[in-house]
Amino acid sequence: MIIVSTDGSCLRNPGGAIGWAWVNHEGGRFDSGGAASGTNQVAELTAVLRAVEAHPGAEPLLIESDSQYAIRCSSEWLEGWRRKGWRTASGGPVKNLELVQAIDAAITRRPGPVRFRWVRGHVGNPFNERADELAGLAATEWAAGRGEVGSVLIVDVDELQQPDAPRVPTPVAAGAAATSERTAAEPLWELGTLFD
Repeated sequence: MIIVSTDGSCLRNPGGAIGWAWVNHEGGRFDSGGAASGTNQVAELTAVLRAVEAHPGAEPLLIESDSQYAIRCSSEWLEGWRRKGWRTASGGPVKNLELVQAIDAAITRRPGPVRFRWVRGHVGNPFNERADELAGLAATEWAAGRGEVGSVLIVDVDELQQPDAPRVPTPVAAGAAATSERTAAEPLWELGTLFD
């Protein structure tokens, strides 16, 4: 079983720079990133999405998070929302719908099962603490204007469902003159190790 810890950070919730991170318990692989503006919930969900995408195999995947919101969105609430046409029990729209649908698509594509476990944050769990640190560092980088201008938080859900789609140009952030190319089949991040 693959065990991964995830975390998100928002420097000023809502609207501040955000960071997200995941850390694999075995081998220390990790990834992190962020955005110039968002919410803590967006950061937490993005961490879960990136963790699922980075572990596409048939081996069971257990994602640990200190965010009950992220866990419930990715597991227990997901099926009901899908059945109700992406509406909540009260009939309102699902918050952070694009991220929730992207998580649903990533879990569905993955041949192995994905499970979730809540862990208490800030109590000395080294993987949770490292994910928290990496997410905070990513948010700080974005707040300082050192984030990657052309990065995206999520890939279009239609693109996720067609992983062999040809490369398409993706506009970068407002004010930038260049475009970047991406496909759902290739990762949008670079991996490091916990001990870099």
